[in-house]
Amino acid sequence: MGSELRGVGTPGGWPARWTEQAGNTLILFPTAVLILFGLGAVALDTATVFLGQRRLVDIASAVANDAIAAVDVDAFFNQSEEGAAVPLDRARAETRRDQIVARQSLDRSLSELSCTIEELATGPPARAEVTCQATVRPILAPLWPGAPDARPISAREVAVGQQLTG
Repeated sequence: MGSELRGVGTPGGWPARWTEQAGNTLILFPTAVLILFGLGAVALDTATVFLGQRRLVDIASAVANDAIAAVDVDAFFNQSEEGAAVPLDRARAETRRDQIVARQSLDRSLSELSCTIEELATGPPARAEVTCQATVRPILAPLWPGAPDARPISAREVAVGQQLTG
């Protein structure tokens, strides 16, 4: 029965009733365009979340590096020569952390940004551990049913000071 349906004069040997219906191929192009738009939206939102994560890692790194640089100058110069340590000032480190977080509030890519200095240890070597949390908002995800409007992200950074002996 299958061989009886094949048309003799049709291209490719398809039945004449299939080759004469132009509407079947016309629906495929708009469908393909919609699928490409959907994939583009997913790629855009994924890139937005990824760049937000990278940005949060940069902020955590800046806070950790500045915490290591927050040396208690008075304690450093008043110590004896045999106890060569670099004392860190937690108040100065937290002030610098607040300045960095306040500057990031101008940018709307990260919301609810908070950083905490988990550990600030006088060395040698001096060590600072910082954890940051934020929320990143994808651009097109609110248009998709069931997609989250915001994604929480976090970053942890450790900075270790190196003391050069000379």
